[in-house]
Amino acid sequence: MAKKIERPVQRRADLAGGRGFACVALDRPADPVNVGHVLRAALCFEARMIILGQPSEDIDIRRLPTDPTRAYRHVPVIEVEDLLEAAPRDTAVVAVEIVPDAIALPDFVHPERACYVFGPESGSVSERILKRSDHLLRVPTAVSLNLGMTVGVVLYDRCADRWRRKRRERNG
Repeated sequence: MAKKIERPVQRRADLAGGRGFACVALDRPADPVNVGHVLRAALCFEARMIILGQPSEDIDIRRLPTDPTRAYRHVPVIEVEDLLEAAPRDTAVVAVEIVPDAIALPDFVHPERACYVFGPESGSVSERILKRSDHLLRVPTAVSLNLGMTVGVVLYDRCADRWRRKRRERNG
């Protein structure tokens, strides 16, 4: 008889939790594959909403080949012309972009309530959004990451930041 292997189960309680929330906004997304990866990362790291600003007509969130979890059923997705108008009130807008004034991710303290804005796959976050952002953030890498990977890294870092804060509070 085969020995039963006990595997730990990931539970929502294992995630950082606490006050605040994160939402993800995509500025002019064009590739359904990358949008599927973004939805999956948002679900994994408990983003509360996804905003698609001026998405390509090729994007149908119900039929994304890289979203087997059907994240749109669990995380609200809205499509808008102006993603800044859709960002929740009293939320810090954090533009994730490779620009000179951006703070490197390892040095960034994530706001309690944040709307992370990511640019299109073959471009940058629009100048208008960059000017209206509360924070500019960059992921330091040797070469640029694709959109889905960048969203996953930033949302993971947000969770890790909250885990570390929670541990410090417990340990005094």
